[in-house]
Amino acid sequence: MKTILKATLVAVACLSCTPPALAQVKARAARETAELLFERFGAKAGRSVPELAARIEGLAARYGDEAIVAMRKGGPSAFGLVEAAGADGARAVRVLAVHGEQGATRVLSRPAAMKQFLQHGDEAANVLVRHPGVAEPLLEKGGAQAVKALGSIDPRNGRRLAMLMEGEMANAGRHPELLGVVAKHGNGAVNFLWQNKGTLAGGAALAAFLADPEPFLSGTRDIASVAGETVVKPVVGGVFTLLNVALGVVGVLLLAVIGLAYKHGLPRAESVKTVVSLWK
Repeated sequence: MKTILKATLVAVACLSCTPPALAQVKARAARETAELLFERFGAKAGRSVPELAARIEGLAARYGDEAIVAMRKGGPSAFGLVEAAGADGARAVRVLAVHGEQGATRVLSRPAAMKQFLQHGDEAANVLVRHPGVAEPLLEKGGAQAVKALGSIDPRNGRRLAMLMEGEMANAGRHPELLGVVAKHGNGAVNFLWQNKGTLAGGAALAAFLADPEPFLSGTRDIASVAGETVVKPVVGGVFTLLNVALGVVGVLLLAVIGLAYKHGLPRAESVKTVVSLWK
């Protein structure tokens, strides 16, 4: 309660500040941030506290008070990354303010990740930070659908999903549907895919799962039985096909014998004995 009251009083004080007083508040915040960065990073932070404070204050004038938070959390590299973002500097400031140094190293300093962030927005920044080394290639393949899928699962299952799509599911050609199921069902879907990856790699079982995943995830339908059906049906069908061919050959031979008998009459007993003796 005291914290809330204190925050309220600070907010009221800021609102009641005159422009010169507000500028003084920002200048003080910029200097405190500069001092903090020098304590943490030493000479890497800059040449002097006053110079660094002036740079921070300049960024705050351009991008708002969030820039001070961004510099405090983002570290010395934050300045160059915001400047490199150019027209997207405000968006870079927001990434740093939210994710700090991880936002700097996993998003802003990586060209491919930065491009994905600018294309798909703050949600992409979230998954790029949360799933380092995994999100970039998945977003490259799956775009917005991959952003949603990774946003619904934890880092462990993010790694599993990446391995599945590079391994057992690589040639399935069902990546958009797969990502859609993961986006909807989250960790439960990836757990199921991981535990049954051998069965699902067959293709038909994966198709059945993607068409209606909920019965499999709830345990009311067994994925192994689906895989079994796809094996038994072709085998049984093959047996009946061979039987049909055999019966057809026997029928043709029988008709040929009947035709010869009708034309030339039944063979004499001596002829039959002679043919039989040749086969012995």
